[in-house]
Amino acid sequence: MNLAAILLGHATARPNAPAIVGARDAIDYRACCEIVGSFAARLAGLGIGPGDRVGLALDDTADHLLFHYAVAWLGAAIVPIDHRWTVAEKAALARAFACKTVLFEPGDPACDQTGGIVVNPAWRSGDAVSPAMADDEDLPIMLSLSSGTTGRPTGALVSHRELYERWIAQWVGIGFNGMDRFLLATPLYFGAGRSFAMSFLAGGGTVIFAPPPVSAQDVIAAGNAHKVTAMFLVPTQLRGLLDSWQGAGCALPTVRRLVTSGAAIAAHERQRIIDRLTPGLVDYYASSEGGGISVLLPDEQLLYPETVGRPFFRVEVEIVDEQARPTPPGTMGRLRYRGPGVSRRLVNADGATETSRDAWYYPGDLALMLPSGHVRLAGRAKDLINRGGVNIYPAEIEAVLSTHPAIAELSVFGVADARLGEIVAAALVLRPGTLLAAGEVQAFGSERLAPYKVPAKIVFVAALPRNSSGKVIRSELAKLKG
Repeated sequence: MNLAAILLGHATARPNAPAIVGARDAIDYRACCEIVGSFAARLAGLGIGPGDRVGLALDDTADHLLFHYAVAWLGAAIVPIDHRWTVAEKAALARAFACKTVLFEPGDPACDQTGGIVVNPAWRSGDAVSPAMADDEDLPIMLSLSSGTTGRPTGALVSHRELYERWIAQWVGIGFNGMDRFLLATPLYFGAGRSFAMSFLAGGGTVIFAPPPVSAQDVIAAGNAHKVTAMFLVPTQLRGLLDSWQGAGCALPTVRRLVTSGAAIAAHERQRIIDRLTPGLVDYYASSEGGGISVLLPDEQLLYPETVGRPFFRVEVEIVDEQARPTPPGTMGRLRYRGPGVSRRLVNADGATETSRDAWYYPGDLALMLPSGHVRLAGRAKDLINRGGVNIYPAEIEAVLSTHPAIAELSVFGVADARLGEIVAAALVLRPGTLLAAGEVQAFGSERLAPYKVPAKIVFVAALPRNSSGKVIRSELAKLKG
C-alpha cells in the first residue's frame, strides 16, 4: 500500500469533487492527482527514490500539501522544515536528518546553504510521465519531529501503514468523513495541521486553506463562507476567536468537529467555546511519535472537563511506575500507550535510527486513569516540581488559577531554591484591560490550594514563549524576570 494510491482512487471515482480550495485556485480530485503525478515525475528526475529523505521548506499552499503525496508516491520520506526558520536552522535540520534534497520557495537564501531545489510553478504541469509508484507499506512516509526537540533534533519514522492507521483512528474516533470541509488554519509544518490536511484528502473531503498569519475574524469568516464542517485550532487560537466574536449565537454554526490539542483548556473555557463557537468541541491528545492517544468528544466536554478523554480507537493506555509496573487504579504515574499507528523507528540525536522492540511508547507525561476510563494529565514528568521533597503537579495549579477572570493564559513551573530545592512559579498573561497584582493571584490561590502549591513567584508577561507547534517552552520560563 502507498498512501498516494488513495488519491488516484478518488480521481477515478469522483474526479470532479473539490479536493483543495486555496488562495489562488480550487482543485478537484482529477487535477489534484495530475499535479501530484507531475511533482513525482520532477522529483524522480532529481534522483529521488525509495528510502530517500526530502525536506519541505515551503509556504502554506496547496502545492506544499500535494508535495507530501508526491514524495510518498516515490517511497521517499518527508522531512518537515518550517519556512519561517532562519537559514542556519533550516540547514542544521537538513543536515541532521540527511535530506537528499530540500524544496524551497524562490528567493529563500537557505537553498544555497543546503544544496536544495527551488520549486518552479511550471512543475504543476508538463509532459513528464508519472513514475512507477513505490508499493511497500513499511517504507517511511514521514519523519515526524519531536515537538519538544532541543539541541540536536530527534523524530520518529512513520511508515505508510502506521500513518494510515492513525487516519483510520481519526475517522472512527473523532468522526471525520468524506463529506467534510476542513479549514486549514495552522501551518503545514505543524504535525496536526499536516496530518489532518493529508487525512482529509485521503478521506475524500475538501481542504480549505486559511493558514497563518490569519486573524480570528478571518477564521470565522472563512469558516462561514465555505460552510466548513471541521477544523483544528490550538487553544491560543480558540481564545482569540472567543475574544473577537461579538455576534449572537455560535460563531461557527456549520462546524460539527472543532478539534484542539497541544495545551490544556480549562472547564470554564470549554463552556464558552460550546456556547460561543460550536457545540462540536473535541479534545485530541496525541504525540508526534505515536499519533492519537485519547479523545474527549463533544458530549463529554462538561462531564469530564479535567481530562483528555478516553483512549483512542485501537489504542491501549496504561499508567505505570518507574519500574514500568502498572499502578493501582486512580494512582498517578507515567503514561504509556501502544497501537497500530505507533512508530517503532526513532531517529536519535546522533542521527542514527533505533528500532524499538517494546511496543509501548512513553510520551513523557504523568497521568492517572479514572474509573470511567478517562485520562487525567498532571503534566510532563520532566516538569514535575519537587518542593522540599513534595511532588507538585503544574497542571493542577494551572487548572485552579485559570479560573480567575483576569487571567487569559498561564504556565506553572519550578524555580531552583537553595532551601527547598524548588519553589512554585507562574507566568501569567492577563486579559486586555485588566489589572492584577502578584499578591492578588496568591490570595486567589490560597483560597483554593494547599499553601505549598501557591506560587511563590509571579511573572506577568505579554505572551508565553511557545514553539512553532504552539506548545509552551517551559525551559524559557525560568529565565523570565519577575
